[in-house]
Amino acid sequence: MTHIIEEIKTFFLQNNIPVFGTAKAASLEDEPSGNKPSDMLASAKNILCLGIPVPKGVFKCQERSEWMYWRAANIYYRNIDTILMRAASLIEEKNEVAVPIYSCFPYDIKGKGDFWGYMSLVRMAEAVGIGKVGRNGLLFNSQYGPRLLMGGIVTTASLPTIAWPGKDEKGCPEDCFICQEQCPAGAIDQSERVNRVACIRYSMKSPIFSNLMGAKDISPEDIQMINHLTAVDDHSMYRCIKCVSMCPF
Repeated sequence: MTHIIEEIKTFFLQNNIPVFGTAKAASLEDEPSGNKPSDMLASAKNILCLGIPVPKGVFKCQERSEWMYWRAANIYYRNIDTILMRAASLIEEKNEVAVPIYSCFPYDIKGKGDFWGYMSLVRMAEAVGIGKVGRNGLLFNSQYGPRLLMGGIVTTASLPTIAWPGKDEKGCPEDCFICQEQCPAGAIDQSERVNRVACIRYSMKSPIFSNLMGAKDISPEDIQMINHLTAVDDHSMYRCIKCVSMCPF
């Protein structure tokens, strides 16, 4: 289905998507149970992942960078999800099936502050060749550093394996440890493991969700629903983006 890739690439370029790639779904079948391509689509053959860079100025905006990033993320998440839906439709016009892996939510809550996307977009991006997992747990791209926000697709379509624009991705420079040194939550240890729960608890604040959690007799299903209605997009505030804003790349 080389022709569909050219159609998708044209669509992405028209919508300012500078990087994307595809890979075999089997490349991520060693992910945790519930987070594999086959858990999203039993007959999955390929995955696709795209990235959009947040402007550097958002992170360099003196004391207002957290507010600027909060607004940028809200805009980008909606934009990426819209693009994913159209790309999935392009694939399905070829009599295939395509499941979007949205940029932010919905996701599973496995504990207090322990959020899991249905699939890891960072792992998807690494699998398709548009970057490597960095020391801060985010994707590191050779051109955009850790500034990419991503979205993905799992599909039954047999797509050729590509990485656009095809750079040789090596990941974080070996001699750079700024994100470890500057993390105020101490969430990045020297073995380059990221304590996701510590990071989330420090870096995000959701006033409406926190207030509603004061109610009694809330089931796990209610918590999941209330979280998605009151604690994502415009309803949450990012209080820390230092591991990106301090990155020299």
